[in-house]
Amino acid sequence: MSIGQKMRMEAKKKNLNFKQLAMKAGMPYTSFYSILKRDNQRVSAVSLYKVAKALGVPMEYFLDDEATTAVYKVQLKPEKRKKKAKKKKKAKKI
Repeated sequence: MSIGQKMRMEAKKKNLNFKQLAMKAGMPYTSFYSILKRDNQRVSAVSLYKVAKALGVPMEYFLDDEATTAVYKVQLKPEKRKKKAKKKKKAKKI
């Protein structure tokens, strides 16, 4: 079951519509809609926490076993080194 489906099910149990739940969670309705209707799997931890708190369930409830055991490898871009500006030596005037 996806995150959005679980959120829908819990909202129904609490007799909350989606706008009420988004308001209770303190997040924009558009962000909340994206999670629910599009079954977005890339939900930020902050958003997930807000919704879980509003529904009175632990955050882990929304995550399945695969999501909690998966290891995500984040590829970081190597930092670009800033080139140091070469200072030009001024010729001394005699």
